[in-house]
Amino acid sequence: MSLFGENLQFYRKRENMTQEQLAERLEVSRQTISKWEAGNSYAEMDKLLQICDLFFCDMDTLLRKDASMLEVEDNQTHRDHMKRFRRGVTGGIATLILSCALYELLAGFRVGEIFLDTLFWVIMTIGILILVAYGMQDESYRKNHPFIQDFYTKEEKEAFEKRFPMLITTAIGLILTGMFIFGMNGEHLPLRTGMTEDFYYGLFMVCVTAAVGIFVYSGMKKDEYDVEKYNKSNCPDLESRKKNAMITVWCGCIMIVATIIFLVAGLIYNLWESCWIVFVVGGLLCGIVSLILKREK
Repeated sequence: MSLFGENLQFYRKRENMTQEQLAERLEVSRQTISKWEAGNSYAEMDKLLQICDLFFCDMDTLLRKDASMLEVEDNQTHRDHMKRFRRGVTGGIATLILSCALYELLAGFRVGEIFLDTLFWVIMTIGILILVAYGMQDESYRKNHPFIQDFYTKEEKEAFEKRFPMLITTAIGLILTGMFIFGMNGEHLPLRTGMTEDFYYGLFMVCVTAAVGIFVYSGMKKDEYDVEKYNKSNCPDLESRKKNAMITVWCGCIMIVATIIFLVAGLIYNLWESCWIVFVVGGLLCGIVSLILKREK
């Protein structure tokens, strides 16, 4: 059996197709498929192109490489990339929120404002750079791997589905704990001499940091198992591309306005401690816009 025959048989069985079904798709006889897989004959160029389109493979892999071995390597590559990307995005977002948490915690110990502002911007910059770096890596990966087969087992998906509610519950519990601390506002909680109530606001932000980290990480893990969603996002139809373009424009405008408000409120009115909320509002508005534009007719 030739490499072409072995690869054709591998792709056909991977899709749970019979020789008759494949022959019907390619508009040839079942005997022709049997001869191709046995290595007794080769497909013509137009049929090779149809096979590549049908199984989302390239000509070089189909004719000259071991498709089964490459798929195993691609599957592991995909797992590794999604794991790095998930950790990077979670770390970047957590770093952004943590910058606010550290600002308030240190403010509770009456640390100088100049030092706090400097530390805030340094950590904020690190968080933004992390998100940009991992975002660019993911974009490059998706261009090179626009389509993958759903290689995740049913057992893997079911195991995570059992863990997912516990992760979300834990995150909600952290937020409620932070709200309790914030609600007390230092009035009923002890404060050391020289400390301010900002310390407890910082503890609230630490809880939010942990909760958001869990939300993001578990949500991205759940998306990883949705291979169909991954493939559609990389190979969208015309209508989806139009919607995605509109979402990008609207969200871009919303976040630009949020940044302007943040800088004006901070530089002119010195509201650095509270004006970060505009980014949260901006993110919520982006989510609302996405839901509206993606709703079905």
